[in-house]
Amino acid sequence: MNVDIESILGRINYRGPDGLFYAKREKISFGHARLSIIDLSESANQPMLDESTGNLVIFNGEIYNYLELKKEIGTRYLFKTNSDTEVLLAAYHVFGLKFFSLLRGMFAFALFDNKKKKVLLARDRVGIKPLYYRKLNQTVFFASEIKAIINLGEKQEELNQLKVYEFLANRQLDTDLHTFFEEVYQLLPAHYLWIDTDGNTEEPKAYWDFPRTGNRKLDKSAEEEFVAQFDETISLHLRSDVEIGSFLSGGIDSSSVTCFALRNMTQPNLHTFSAVLPYYHEENVLIKDVVNDYPKIIPHQFLLDGATFFKDIEDVIFHHDEPILDGSMYAHYKLCALAKENNIKVLLSGSGGDELFGGYGSHINAFHSTLIANLRIKKYLEEIKSVSRNSSNTATSLVLKSLYENFPFSVKRKLKNLQLRRKSNYLEVHPKIKHFQVEGSDRYYANLMNNYKSWTVPPYLHYEDRNSMAFGIEIRVPFYDHQLMEFVFQFSPDQVINGASKSVMRKSFKGIVPAKVLNQKGKFGFPSPIDHALATDKNGKEMFFDLFRNTPFLRQKETEQLGFDFYSGKGELTTFWRVLSYILWYHIFFKNAPANKIF
Repeated sequence: MNVDIESILGRINYRGPDGLFYAKREKISFGHARLSIIDLSESANQPMLDESTGNLVIFNGEIYNYLELKKEIGTRYLFKTNSDTEVLLAAYHVFGLKFFSLLRGMFAFALFDNKKKKVLLARDRVGIKPLYYRKLNQTVFFASEIKAIINLGEKQEELNQLKVYEFLANRQLDTDLHTFFEEVYQLLPAHYLWIDTDGNTEEPKAYWDFPRTGNRKLDKSAEEEFVAQFDETISLHLRSDVEIGSFLSGGIDSSSVTCFALRNMTQPNLHTFSAVLPYYHEENVLIKDVVNDYPKIIPHQFLLDGATFFKDIEDVIFHHDEPILDGSMYAHYKLCALAKENNIKVLLSGSGGDELFGGYGSHINAFHSTLIANLRIKKYLEEIKSVSRNSSNTATSLVLKSLYENFPFSVKRKLKNLQLRRKSNYLEVHPKIKHFQVEGSDRYYANLMNNYKSWTVPPYLHYEDRNSMAFGIEIRVPFYDHQLMEFVFQFSPDQVINGASKSVMRKSFKGIVPAKVLNQKGKFGFPSPIDHALATDKNGKEMFFDLFRNTPFLRQKETEQLGFDFYSGKGELTTFWRVLSYILWYHIFFKNAPANKIF
């Protein structure tokens, strides 16, 4: 199959505004859109060649411990640049596939092994950086975004019915290797894949998995060790030859990342970016406590009044290649645009703190269920009392949810599918979904893994990458550093959730993060203007009623009623938004609207 690599790369050239570069070897074609962060010189351009072996690499991401790796490799490789890309090449040259255990960072790369005449595709442990692939006529195409490898030649793309249903009925994205497009796959996190020059692919293999939770106690020594570990993690994430900024919502996660960045940075100031709502929001109020404590912060805010929501939303969905879950992803997109306006090329994010430190209600419920299963009734009652006092949950609701968590997974799966079928009567298809990708007798650990591998982390990392790269910005997510995660996983769930979520952070970060931030009780998430914008924008209303009839899998009568209910104030926001988001996505990617515009 004739491959026009320049055209393919041109579809996602915004990811690398600092230059487009190409290389061909044997039967392979590599293209790279460069975003210059470390070693800004031309010698660090990609594709990068290892002249001693003929190996070639294109790489998206950062190897944060590249300086340490470079020192360890020493004289076994003749370095010619100061880039982490060359360290990646050198580590493979010296250690072979064992180099995966040495890499600390976020990455998706393709490495042509000149001796084996094969291409190695690989993705970082948690899936911070994306990598998609497909096979057409004995040719394998791969890219950082789906749009680069669809609509090639005469190929007519087809919808993946199950993926559409998972999104519309169950608010799930990126749950496994399949995508919204049939025969377009994502390489799963912590996996690698070999492709030979004839287009034959081997089965993907895992090189890492999450550790089990331990039984370590959070004593004073452990708190000090945790602070030191977080200092080191943040220090590595601050390595850059361009200025770094930070998101700041006022929540515990982004505030902790920001405060530790201020402790460890060498640059004179830190630009922070916050989305604020036009009405009272507890986390918004706490932003000023962080800013007031640290005079080196240069704060920037974006007012989320929803005024330009329907002007921007098609661009957001276009960059995601998928429908988007909720309005928080739009808010995040606007903050990335604000960072671009202020010439900030790298941003630190607090994403991942909820998963690591028991920040979701499902973590707490699952933990309570393990206490019941292990007959720790006294501890269970103490936890119910404490959590109900420190959150908006009543003791009764906590008890009922913890009892439900102990149902067999087969029963919960049946109940889930029945619930989804009843709530999604506007859909023509109702395939059964797995929902619980990970099972096990330890309900807390199973819940952790379902969040990391399916429920929250995959779609959230998806929008961290797509929103930022739409503006040629790199987002770094310290809470997904695998060494930090392995450290925190040592602690028993009792220590992570000790009467409240994020106990490890609340106790350890005293004196570093403002007390009001650490003591906040509520969990609010990223603020969003979507409710106001959807209910008041006439263009959005007209678009919904004009387009839903020409969108597959939607029952016309029931979908129309869904719209009537929403605009009369009786409908559910999240359900309506997912349907509208899907409609927009379908018409952008399958109806070939001019310049990807529907209006």
